[in-house]
Amino acid sequence: MVKSLLFLHLLFAIVWIGGMVYSLLFLKPSLKELAQEEQRHRFLKSVLSRFFSAVWLSLLVLFLTGMGLWHGYRRDFSDNPLFHAKLFLFALMTLVFVYLYFFLFRRGRLSQVPNLVAVNLILGLLVLLIITYIS
Repeated sequence: MVKSLLFLHLLFAIVWIGGMVYSLLFLKPSLKELAQEEQRHRFLKSVLSRFFSAVWLSLLVLFLTGMGLWHGYRRDFSDNPLFHAKLFLFALMTLVFVYLYFFLFRRGRLSQVPNLVAVNLILGLLVLLIITYIS
């Protein structure tokens, strides 16, 4: 059971963080090759719509599997300040994503989305750095 929770937890963390890396390093630069602004906007909205659906699912799975791993497997995490920093960063990433989704993406302000994706990527990399040292 623990291995299944850990697998799901890592898989959905990879989906979220990997999607941000793809978006910033590969998708954004390639969009400049599309000639028409309207075409870029439509394509980006389509891609982000799919990715953001995956992020919502990732948030749910990460929360549920994280709670399962914490309470059922590693109760000693409660005493570790790095674990609390990880939880704080996850909460911050969630808030940034919620803002990004509801106040930028849903309102069509797609040009501002990459800035907050970059912020979340940095936070996600910090989470990865922390879990490297607490596992």
